[in-house]
Amino acid sequence: MEHVNLSRRTWLQSTGGIVGMASIGTLTPLSAALAATDKPAAAKSLPDYASWKNADSLIVHSANTIETKRSAFGNGLITPLDRLFVRNNISPPALSITEEPDAWELAVEGVKNPRSYTVAELKTMGVQALPMVLQCSGNGRAYFPEKPSGTQWTVGAAGCIVFTGVPVKDLIEASGGLAENVDYMTGTGGEEIPEGIDPNTIMLERSVPIAAIEDAILAWEINGEPLPLAHGGPLRLIIPGYTGVNNVKYIKQLAFTKDQSPANIQQNSYRLSPVGEQGGLISLRFGKCLLSHGLPIRVMKTIR
Repeated sequence: MEHVNLSRRTWLQSTGGIVGMASIGTLTPLSAALAATDKPAAAKSLPDYASWKNADSLIVHSANTIETKRSAFGNGLITPLDRLFVRNNISPPALSITEEPDAWELAVEGVKNPRSYTVAELKTMGVQALPMVLQCSGNGRAYFPEKPSGTQWTVGAAGCIVFTGVPVKDLIEASGGLAENVDYMTGTGGEEIPEGIDPNTIMLERSVPIAAIEDAILAWEINGEPLPLAHGGPLRLIIPGYTGVNNVKYIKQLAFTKDQSPANIQQNSYRLSPVGEQGGLISLRFGKCLLSHGLPIRVMKTIR
């Protein structure tokens, strides 16, 4: 139960930690030269929930798809938050949910003692800082000769950041352990579903193999700061090695289940297949060693 990584946490919050790693305002000569390669985008305003970001460093495709310009990554290991890409499948909840982040509640199911926990309670269970690459599965889509549908990301739908939160394994232990016959970890987002609409058609609910609990955390901080709404605050499920959609924002329920979610976004979206073939039931999972500026995988494409 005392899973506390205080030495790393202290380091991350020091001037030699995140601030030192990020080199926030610095561009190498190569990075500066790459500015000339950024394609000019039509002028679009940042949405209110991301208005604090650096507009000059971003390409606003839409209110829910915002890309980092290639020239804006800088030369630090950590991508600055005001330049980090944003991707939402549906509009985020109201900004007010981040005003009292410790009061946000998470329902936990599929454990021996199911119950709800506030973020304040989660913070008493343990803490871990997790450096990782966060990447949208569509990153590099603009370069595919097959021209798959969806936002035409170039290289900016990725970034290297540090999430901080409680390990999912510690939460399971605090909840009495897993129930029997569970094969998946299923996270449900807190986006509002309009009345009269079948939630399965639009809700953000993703299932990943239960083995993902080994590395997953429930995060309330990013780069040493409280998690903003634009990046899933007040609480986000983080699963290193899995594409961005599986890192469920505004998570309101974490369930350990026998079956995958019936939601459309699980059953029909974000599937990989050989080019020209219908999408199959292959979860989008990348290796743990990812490059934030990597080239697209040419032999596969996203079926949306």
